[in-house]
Amino acid sequence: MIMDYNSTRSFTMTLAHRAVGDIRRGGFRQLRNYVDMCATLAKKPQQKDFFAYAQHALQRTDSCYYSLIHRLLDTVDEDRICTVGVNMGFGGLIYGASEMKKQADADGKPIAWITAARCGDDRLEALIPEAAKHGSFVWLLDATAGDSTRAVALAKANPQSAFGLLADPAALDDACVDALSACRNLVVMPLLQTPELTPEACRAARRLKAQKMFYALTVLVEDDTVPEVMQDDWLESIAQEALFCVCARKPGVSEEASHKLRRSIVDGRMETGKPVLLLDWDGDVRYLNEHISEHMTFGSVLAEGESFPLQLG
Repeated sequence: MIMDYNSTRSFTMTLAHRAVGDIRRGGFRQLRNYVDMCATLAKKPQQKDFFAYAQHALQRTDSCYYSLIHRLLDTVDEDRICTVGVNMGFGGLIYGASEMKKQADADGKPIAWITAARCGDDRLEALIPEAAKHGSFVWLLDATAGDSTRAVALAKANPQSAFGLLADPAALDDACVDALSACRNLVVMPLLQTPELTPEACRAARRLKAQKMFYALTVLVEDDTVPEVMQDDWLESIAQEALFCVCARKPGVSEEASHKLRRSIVDGRMETGKPVLLLDWDGDVRYLNEHISEHMTFGSVLAEGESFPLQLG
């Protein structure tokens, strides 16, 4: 598996860099061409569904995705875009998930393409490369109560894996961001406890942007704050600092509020003029899991009794 994966990943990385350059030069036409090509080459049902959605989303030249993609290309280093995209998209969701599904279908045991862990957990040095051997390349590390820079050694030691790093915005000072900027396979996720864009979050976002890093503001919501993240003024304020905002539910969110949040996020992706792309942590990961395999679940290597900032179920 490893030799086959390495050669295919290298080819995919070359295509990713070429696509970025072509889209910069050709804009709308080249982006549509690449999506149409991928849709034609897609073999598995989940791949066909994804590219069919992408084709639908790009039917209009005023689609919000065009402006978001061009802003992404203008503000994030190309190597980071391609590395995160290939490691997460190809490694985690296409090749890796496919390999894990084969084993899960044979033995009926749960599998996970994304795994939650505590940043600084000494076990990760061995766990991450071992997981990669079985097709698991995506990790979400919690550094909200620890040292975010401990993720650097892990990211450098595992260049084919992708890492999301939840961090307290106040901890993302110049020295911390400078250290994190050495990793191309890292997405920094400053965590907001409520839908309030604090001065610390703004400063953190601007430091990350100055380093042309891949980052996404991440906000926790509950029943009475779900309406806030649906408001245009909230989206406009977030768009001043980031291209992406991940919404995650706090424990105890009602089914009604959760459904409203999900519908608002999904419907908003097809609207024009949206200044920021909202991602639904619970809903999007669950949707991907269901479309990959009945055995797919959230992964976790947390110690017994440990909690995680984002819900895992």
